[in-house]
Amino acid sequence: MERGGYADKRYFLSVAKGSCAEVRTQLMVGQEIEFLELTLATHWISETRELSRMLTGLINRITE
Repeated sequence: MERGGYADKRYFLSVAKGSCAEVRTQLMVGQEIEFLELTLATHWISETRELSRMLTGLINRITE
């Protein structure tokens, strides 16, 4: 949140949201190939969904 303008803040929050989705995808793959324990992977996937919703809320609140 140290960026100067709202556009920069929205951009970097969007990048963070994309990164969160990438982590979620990797967790799903790890779960599917049985690299991760089902309960642990499910918990982490749920956490990434919550983080994504939080980032969406921040993006929507930032206005010029």
